[in-house]
Amino acid sequence: MLKIGIIGTENSHAMAFSKIINLPDPVTGTLAYPDARVVGVYGPDLDSAHMVAEKAKVDFIADSPSDFFGKVDAMIITCRRGSVHSQYTRPFIKAGMPVFLDKPITADYAQAQELIALAKEKNSLLCGGSGCKLAYDVLTLKDHADSCKEAGKFISGVINFPAYPDSEYDGFYFYASHLTEMELTIFGYDPVSVIASEKNNMVTAILRYPSFDIALQYTPHAAANSCTIYSQERNYTREIDISRIYNHEVAEFIKMIQTGTPPQSYEDLIKPVAVIQAVIRSLEIKAEVII
Repeated sequence: MLKIGIIGTENSHAMAFSKIINLPDPVTGTLAYPDARVVGVYGPDLDSAHMVAEKAKVDFIADSPSDFFGKVDAMIITCRRGSVHSQYTRPFIKAGMPVFLDKPITADYAQAQELIALAKEKNSLLCGGSGCKLAYDVLTLKDHADSCKEAGKFISGVINFPAYPDSEYDGFYFYASHLTEMELTIFGYDPVSVIASEKNNMVTAILRYPSFDIALQYTPHAAANSCTIYSQERNYTREIDISRIYNHEVAEFIKMIQTGTPPQSYEDLIKPVAVIQAVIRSLEIKAEVII
C-alpha cells in the first residue's frame, strides 16, 4: 500500500486529491487506486484539516510536518502560498520521497532551482505545477500547434485564463501559473523574453520566442478560457475544459511513483516560475525582460 501525506488543507485541492484516492467512484463504486491511500494531512489550518480528514476518510491529522516521517511513502504539498512550498518540501526531498508540488512550484525562481537541484542530488521524484496543462483541450492545442510548426505554417497565438495581481496568496503567482503552464505546454518551453502591461487589473504579456510571439491575457473573472492558434492556412480556436484536471494530476503522480520517471524535466517543471517572475519584473520596469 502506497501511503501518502498531504500538507496544505486550506487549499481545495487537498480535499479533491484525497477524495479521488480514498473514496470509491460514485458511479462505479470502485477505488481508482486500490493500492494507494492518503493516510495523513497537515493544515496548518486545523479546521480545514479536520474537514478533509472527515470527508475523505483520512487516518490521522499531523501535529507538524515531521509527524509524516515513518508513516508515509510520498507527499503532496498543496499550500495556497507558493512562498511556503520550499520550507515544507525540502525535508521530504532530502529523505528521498516522491513529492507532488502544487502550483505555483514556488514564488521565487531561485528557490525553485534549489529544490530541483536537491531532488537530483537525493534522487527524489518530483512533479506537479498546474493541472491545467494536463487538460485534454490543452494537449489537443499542443498537437495542432506542433503540426502547424512542422508544416511551416505556424504564425502566432493568444490564450487567456483568470489571474489576480492583488491576490492575498502571494499576488500574481497564485493563479498566473495556470495560464503560464498551459501556454508553455502548447507553444513550447523555450521563450526568451517577455514584455507585459496591466490595465483594469488585467495583465497582458507578450511571450517572445526565437521565431514568434504569443499573447497571454491574464483576465480576472473571465467567464471562459480559450486559445487561438494563428497559421497560414486557418485560425484554430478551442475553449479549454479543466473539469478533470484533479484526476489527471493524481494519475500523473501515481504513475511517476510506479515507473520511477518524472513526467517532465525538472527544468520544464520550474520554467513557469521564471516566466511569472519575468512578467512581474516587466510590469515593474515597464520594459522587456529576458527570461
